[in-house]
Amino acid sequence: MEGDQQGHAPGEAQFAQWRESIASIFDVRPLDPDYRETFQGRIDRHDLGVALVGEVSTSAQSYTRNESLIGAVGVDHLLVQLYDRGSTTLDLDATEVRVEPNDIVVLDLSRPLASHATAMRAFNLVLPRGLLNLNPASLDRVHGAVIPRHSAFGRIAGDYLRSLALTAPDLPAQGSADLIEATAALLSACLAPSLLRDQDAPVSLTASAARLRRFIDHHLSDPGLGPELLMRRFAVSRSVLYRLFSPLGGVSDYIRERRLERASLMINAGTLQRGGVGAIARQLGFPSEDAFSRAFKSRFGHTPRDVARMRNAAPALPRDGASLTSWLTQLSCR
Repeated sequence: MEGDQQGHAPGEAQFAQWRESIASIFDVRPLDPDYRETFQGRIDRHDLGVALVGEVSTSAQSYTRNESLIGAVGVDHLLVQLYDRGSTTLDLDATEVRVEPNDIVVLDLSRPLASHATAMRAFNLVLPRGLLNLNPASLDRVHGAVIPRHSAFGRIAGDYLRSLALTAPDLPAQGSADLIEATAALLSACLAPSLLRDQDAPVSLTASAARLRRFIDHHLSDPGLGPELLMRRFAVSRSVLYRLFSPLGGVSDYIRERRLERASLMINAGTLQRGGVGAIARQLGFPSEDAFSRAFKSRFGHTPRDVARMRNAAPALPRDGASLTSWLTQLSCR
């Protein structure tokens, strides 16, 4: 086989293209010492309006998503992977998670992770986390959750995700919202038993929690968004509201976290150039630009202006990487 025009070996050239194509999501390193000759990587994805569905196959490599990458390229989604071939070991906050063929793993792209994967093939689903019908405590634990291949839920969800990925090329981007909502409901049902804890809110409150999260996400620009508004809008007591959100640090902390994540998405979409840090702070309900900048730096390790400068200074992504970033950013706004 021949390499590229710069004289790179075929596998080395393939890895460089692969690394750039997913640079907005993961930093990757090859694990095979012969990767310069043998590396292969391919990703297919299909835009279904509110979700991305597709297939990935690669040679052995490590994946990293750290706080700097999360802040510099903010996406607010869950990556659901059905491993068809190969395996991976995840390091999530010093907790090791093993994923084998036919297991399903869920990764929260707003959280750090490190992974070492063998040569693998997987079916992927990327969707906004708010679509899952889980209570806040379970949703906070979904990062690294595995639906085991040998379980009844694993077999049901695995067959469904495989079929969805294989038929996605024939599905229209418009009009697939109901299908994705049904997919999210199926995943929620299959995930819930392994995520629930005795102290969690009862199942009867889960639907209310999902509605609360969706309402919060759609009203982040409302300066009045807070416990009082939620209590009036959803006719829930303060004790119920606090019980639902206590695993996430409380209602106010959850709202502030969601606003910071939305701000990261806006900055990486180029919004900062059109209105500045102060405009984003006001739009997302922060009391001042200074308060917003301090909270942003505490969450992501960089100020909003630093992130904007890094974005503008970064080399342009290749076509695939740019489209992946723009698709993911658009998903958060739908």
